[in-house]
Amino acid sequence: MVPDLSVENSFELITSELGKLQKTIQVISKIDEKNMPDIIGLYYQTIMVQTLAKKLKNDFGLSAKSEHKKLFDKIEEIEKYLVDNFTKSLHPEIMTQLTNSIQNSTENLKLLGQNSEQKTKEIIEKEALLYKKLRELMSTKEFVEQYEIGLKND
Repeated sequence: MVPDLSVENSFELITSELGKLQKTIQVISKIDEKNMPDIIGLYYQTIMVQTLAKKLKNDFGLSAKSEHKKLFDKIEEIEKYLVDNFTKSLHPEIMTQLTNSIQNSTENLKLLGQNSEQKTKEIIEKEALLYKKLRELMSTKEFVEQYEIGLKND
Protein backbone atom coordinates (compact mmCIF):
# COMPACT_ATOMS: atom_id res chain seq x y z
CA MET A 1 0.00 0.00 0.00
CA VAL A 2 1.20 3.53 -0.79
CA PRO A 3 2.16 5.22 2.49
CA ASP A 4 0.77 8.67 1.66
CA LEU A 5 -2.80 7.85 0.69
CA SER A 6 -5.20 10.72 0.87
CA VAL A 7 -8.13 10.54 3.24
CA GLU A 8 -10.53 10.19 0.29
CA ASN A 9 -8.49 7.39 -1.32
CA SER A 10 -8.23 5.66 2.05
CA PHE A 11 -11.99 5.91 2.51
CA GLU A 12 -12.60 4.42 -0.94
CA LEU A 13 -10.09 1.63 -0.33
CA ILE A 14 -11.48 0.57 3.02
CA THR A 15 -15.06 0.81 1.73
CA SER A 16 -14.14 -1.41 -1.22
CA GLU A 17 -12.44 -4.02 0.99
CA LEU A 18 -15.38 -3.96 3.39
CA GLY A 19 -17.74 -4.60 0.46
CA LYS A 20 -15.73 -7.68 -0.50
CA LEU A 21 -15.82 -8.89 3.09
CA GLN A 22 -19.57 -8.31 3.46
CA LYS A 23 -20.22 -10.28 0.26
CA THR A 24 -18.02 -13.13 1.49
CA ILE A 25 -19.74 -13.19 4.89
CA GLN A 26 -23.18 -13.22 3.23
CA VAL A 27 -22.27 -16.17 1.02
CA ILE A 28 -20.47 -18.22 3.67
CA SER A 29 -23.13 -17.61 6.32
CA LYS A 30 -25.68 -19.43 4.17
CA ILE A 31 -23.52 -22.55 3.73
CA ASP A 32 -23.99 -25.22 6.40
CA GLU A 33 -20.75 -27.11 5.77
CA LYS A 34 -18.10 -24.52 4.93
CA ASN A 35 -15.15 -25.71 2.85
CA MET A 36 -11.50 -24.96 3.61
CA PRO A 37 -10.80 -22.53 0.74
CA ASP A 38 -13.89 -20.48 1.67
CA ILE A 39 -12.87 -20.36 5.33
CA ILE A 40 -9.32 -19.31 4.49
CA GLY A 41 -10.56 -16.64 2.06
CA LEU A 42 -12.97 -15.30 4.67
CA TYR A 43 -10.26 -15.00 7.33
CA TYR A 44 -7.81 -13.49 4.87
CA GLN A 45 -10.31 -10.78 3.91
CA THR A 46 -11.30 -10.18 7.54
CA ILE A 47 -7.68 -9.77 8.60
CA MET A 48 -7.04 -7.49 5.63
CA VAL A 49 -9.93 -5.19 6.57
CA GLN A 50 -8.95 -5.15 10.25
CA THR A 51 -5.31 -4.42 9.46
CA LEU A 52 -6.23 -1.69 7.01
CA ALA A 53 -8.57 -0.08 9.54
CA LYS A 54 -5.88 -0.18 12.21
CA LYS A 55 -3.27 1.29 9.83
CA LEU A 56 -5.56 4.11 8.74
CA LYS A 57 -6.42 4.90 12.34
CA ASN A 58 -2.70 5.12 13.11
CA ASP A 59 -1.88 7.13 9.97
CA PHE A 60 -4.65 9.67 10.36
CA GLY A 61 -5.27 9.43 14.08
CA LEU A 62 -2.66 11.94 15.13
CA SER A 63 -4.44 14.78 13.42
CA ALA A 64 -7.83 15.97 14.57
CA LYS A 65 -8.86 17.39 11.21
CA SER A 66 -12.57 17.40 10.50
CA GLU A 67 -11.94 15.86 7.06
CA HIS A 68 -10.87 12.68 8.84
CA LYS A 69 -14.21 12.33 10.63
CA LYS A 70 -15.84 10.54 7.68
CA LEU A 71 -12.98 8.03 7.61
CA PHE A 72 -13.04 7.48 11.37
CA ASP A 73 -16.81 7.04 11.33
CA LYS A 74 -16.38 4.41 8.59
CA ILE A 75 -13.70 2.62 10.61
CA GLU A 76 -15.98 2.57 13.68
CA GLU A 77 -18.79 1.19 11.51
CA ILE A 78 -16.45 -1.51 10.20
CA GLU A 79 -15.28 -2.48 13.67
CA LYS A 80 -18.88 -2.80 14.87
CA TYR A 81 -19.84 -4.79 11.75
CA LEU A 82 -16.96 -7.22 12.31
CA VAL A 83 -17.86 -7.80 15.94
CA ASP A 84 -21.56 -8.28 15.22
CA ASN A 85 -21.35 -10.27 11.98
CA PHE A 86 -18.12 -12.18 12.33
CA THR A 87 -16.43 -12.30 15.72
CA LYS A 88 -19.57 -13.09 17.75
CA SER A 89 -21.35 -15.33 15.26
CA LEU A 90 -19.55 -16.71 12.22
CA HIS A 91 -16.14 -17.21 13.83
CA PRO A 92 -17.47 -19.43 16.69
CA GLU A 93 -19.56 -21.37 14.17
CA ILE A 94 -16.49 -22.05 12.04
CA MET A 95 -14.43 -23.06 15.07
CA THR A 96 -17.15 -25.52 16.11
CA GLN A 97 -17.39 -26.95 12.60
CA LEU A 98 -13.62 -27.43 12.38
CA THR A 99 -13.43 -29.02 15.84
CA ASN A 100 -16.28 -31.42 15.04
CA SER A 101 -14.84 -32.30 11.63
CA ILE A 102 -11.43 -33.05 13.16
CA GLN A 103 -13.04 -35.23 15.80
CA ASN A 104 -15.09 -37.13 13.18
CA SER A 105 -12.07 -37.66 10.92
CA THR A 106 -9.99 -38.88 13.84
CA GLU A 107 -12.70 -41.35 14.88
CA ASN A 108 -13.06 -42.63 11.31
CA LEU A 109 -9.31 -43.19 11.08
CA LYS A 110 -9.29 -45.03 14.42
CA LEU A 111 -12.06 -47.31 13.18
CA LEU A 112 -10.14 -48.06 9.99
CA GLY A 113 -7.01 -48.74 12.06
CA GLN A 114 -8.86 -51.24 14.28
CA ASN A 115 -9.82 -53.33 11.28
CA SER A 116 -7.61 -56.42 11.53
CA GLU A 117 -8.35 -57.62 8.00
CA GLN A 118 -5.77 -57.47 5.27
CA LYS A 119 -5.95 -53.95 3.86
CA THR A 120 -6.95 -53.69 0.25
CA LYS A 121 -5.75 -51.01 -2.08
CA GLU A 122 -9.11 -49.25 -1.70
CA ILE A 123 -8.86 -49.19 2.11
CA ILE A 124 -5.31 -47.85 1.96
CA GLU A 125 -6.38 -45.13 -0.49
CA LYS A 126 -9.35 -44.27 1.72
CA GLU A 127 -7.08 -43.96 4.75
CA ALA A 128 -4.68 -41.76 2.81
CA LEU A 129 -7.53 -39.45 1.80
CA LEU A 130 -8.80 -39.30 5.37
CA TYR A 131 -5.32 -38.41 6.65
CA LYS A 132 -5.01 -35.71 4.00
CA LYS A 133 -8.40 -34.28 4.95
CA LEU A 134 -7.47 -34.38 8.64
CA ARG A 135 -4.21 -32.49 7.97
CA GLU A 136 -6.15 -29.84 6.00
CA LEU A 137 -8.70 -29.48 8.79
CA MET A 138 -6.04 -29.21 11.46
CA SER A 139 -3.98 -26.61 9.62
CA THR A 140 -7.11 -24.59 8.83
CA LYS A 141 -8.13 -24.74 12.48
CA GLU A 142 -4.65 -23.58 13.47
CA PHE A 143 -4.97 -20.65 11.03
CA VAL A 144 -8.38 -19.76 12.50
CA GLU A 145 -6.99 -20.02 16.04
CA GLN A 146 -4.27 -17.53 15.10
CA TYR A 147 -7.03 -15.04 14.29
CA GLU A 148 -8.49 -15.62 17.75
CA ILE A 149 -5.08 -15.09 19.37
CA GLY A 150 -4.76 -11.83 17.45
CA LEU A 151 -8.11 -10.69 18.84
CA LYS A 152 -6.95 -11.31 22.38
CA ASN A 153 -3.73 -9.37 21.79
CA ASP A 154 -5.49 -6.26 20.48
